[in-house]
Amino acid sequence: MIYQCIGARSDRPYIIRDTQTGIYSLEELLYYVRENVFMLNPDDFGPHLSRFLRKRLELPELADKYDEMLDRGKDFADRICMLFKESRFANETEIETLRKALSHGEHMSVSDTHRVRGEFFLKSGRTAEAVIEFNAALKVINREEDPKDAAKLLCGMGNAAAGNFNFDRALRYYEEASELTPEDPVVLDKLIAAAKLSKNDDDFYVYMLSRNIPESIYSECVRHISEAGRRSFRGDHARRFREAVKARKDGDYPKYKSLRHSLLCSWKAEYRN
Repeated sequence: MIYQCIGARSDRPYIIRDTQTGIYSLEELLYYVRENVFMLNPDDFGPHLSRFLRKRLELPELADKYDEMLDRGKDFADRICMLFKESRFANETEIETLRKALSHGEHMSVSDTHRVRGEFFLKSGRTAEAVIEFNAALKVINREEDPKDAAKLLCGMGNAAAGNFNFDRALRYYEEASELTPEDPVVLDKLIAAAKLSKNDDDFYVYMLSRNIPESIYSECVRHISEAGRRSFRGDHARRFREAVKARKDGDYPKYKSLRHSLLCSWKAEYRN
């Protein structure tokens, strides 16, 4: 999808304080809103936004409309949808869908708000902040009354731990989640995967027996893990890494340095993206 840019590009970012995200253009702002609609904090979109529109993006007419809506006490959803409509960043159907989502987000429970924020941080690779949010949600939820919601939060904690290669800790969170929702196949798959990655073969099979998990179930999970490992080994990064190691062993240092530099640049680019 291609969008026509409206207004200038700021040399200084508008900071979404809730997530510490820097915004430099109207298109970036609207894209951020659309992608994170359920975790927006209205405090991040007050009078300071209209000043940013006016002074940094050189959009005085849009800033005037935003100020007028603020003065008239218009809802957060109405103000945001006006920006989408005036910028033609979305059609009428998309805007109405966005309006409903924004209105729903304003009435989310405390635990849901923390969960959504945690999932956002986890997807962004900010695992420490994700854990804080998941923990905050777990503190206000009743596990006996809402076992499924609690299990989702515990799985989020487990995913964060697994993302840091701490599979022992991830396994403990998945165990708690499995105790709350023993029939959930997704939780069971996560538990089996964490056990496989944190234990040697003998301990893994003993663990499966201790939890009465049938071999037909855990063997399938192990097969998926093995296949994922083979796909990774066949990937471009793995191939170049092996070539670099071989070049170094062969004493071909110019080739080694070239491959190493190329690989590091690729990793940096992926990380920044």
